[in-house]
Amino acid sequence: MCACSQTNKGKTMSQADMMKYGIAAVALIGAYKFGGKYGAAAAIAIGAVAVAKRVPYVKEVL
Repeated sequence: MCACSQTNKGKTMSQADMMKYGIAAVALIGAYKFGGKYGAAAAIAIGAVAVAKRVPYVKEVL
């Protein structure tokens, strides 16, 4: 089931939020594929932080 349709403490992910994350994902995939080893490492790190900010119990720590 799609997590975007479920509420998370009263907050849902809007279409605009999904569009921002989609554009960021495409940029990170490009950096991972064509950026060499440092570009790939940076893309993985940035992607991990973006996902961690959406997870409720990790968001409180960050």
